[in-house]
Amino acid sequence: MTPQPDALLTTPNHPAHALAHTLPTADVQVHLRPAEPHLVSVQEKESLLRAGVSYGTLLTPEQVPSNVQLAAYHAALTRNGERVGALLASLTAEIWATYPQPILVSLARAGTPVGCAMRRLARRWGLELPHHTLSIIRGSGIDLAALDTVRGLHPHRQLVFVDGWTGKGSIFGALKDSLPADVPTRLAVLSDPAGVALHAATHDDVLLPHAALNASVCGLLSRTFVAPEGGLHAARIEEQLRGYDQTAEYLDALDALSAPFMPDFRLPLGPRPQQPQDVVTALAATLGVTDPHLVKPSVGEATRVFLRREPAHLMLREAGHPDTLHLEHLAQAARVPVSVHPTLPYLAAALIHPGGPR
Repeated sequence: MTPQPDALLTTPNHPAHALAHTLPTADVQVHLRPAEPHLVSVQEKESLLRAGVSYGTLLTPEQVPSNVQLAAYHAALTRNGERVGALLASLTAEIWATYPQPILVSLARAGTPVGCAMRRLARRWGLELPHHTLSIIRGSGIDLAALDTVRGLHPHRQLVFVDGWTGKGSIFGALKDSLPADVPTRLAVLSDPAGVALHAATHDDVLLPHAALNASVCGLLSRTFVAPEGGLHAARIEEQLRGYDQTAEYLDALDALSAPFMPDFRLPLGPRPQQPQDVVTALAATLGVTDPHLVKPSVGEATRVFLRREPAHLMLREAGHPDTLHLEHLAQAARVPVSVHPTLPYLAAALIHPGGPR
């Protein structure tokens, strides 16, 4: 059975209409449905989270990208672009060499541009690498209804779950805990500083360009959420960002950056990190944050904290590193203290404010 681009099966849990995203339908089949989320401010969200409300039911509308974000995005695309192209090629080649009939199932949103770029690269190599994107939410797990659809469309292929980067490994844990028993936890990422992915292009902590911009380089899709009526996990279109959408340009840039590489290309991976999150958790405790859920290591996760949570502290491996300069600027603007820890196994880690008196 050949899936049609951007189609959803018409069943009670799979509405026929789809989100009006701007991702190219030749690159990905999106398994998300439109719904109205519980919109809250950052401050309201933090208060509700402390009261026990699930993160997967709340959404803070994205702001227009700031000059700091845009500068970080363009700088990362220029500075790290050649490396990102190599990472994409190495990961794509490894997946194709490992599995007889792989299919990419990217985890929205950070995995979605990666999966799109991998599909394009495979197509250039003359290989058919189907790509679907669906939701996974810490605390709720993977969207099983969407997963069932994907498996029904490709019953004999090997599912490989694609994400951009790892932080503590929380998404890996959510994936492992929520997948059906007969679906292996094959996680593939470009940057795996947590050391948890089955397939990784590097274990270095790297600023991927789309970590600086969210919806505006991912088809205008919001962060995914669980709607009260159930069914597929949902997203909304961040309409206020339509004039800032760079999805097509970003995917074209990734396409060009990976173009020089052939299917036999591989990057040396080096040793797998061993529990690096423990080092970060111990350092965070010295700064007064003892809840591991409030500790977000990796440059990608730290950036997310400054864009959609309430940061309390920024930890850096070194000051002035080009991949974390934007975090220093964001911390300065938010009046968040910054400390340098040469033993930090990540480039950066952000600590979320635990609440209570300031």
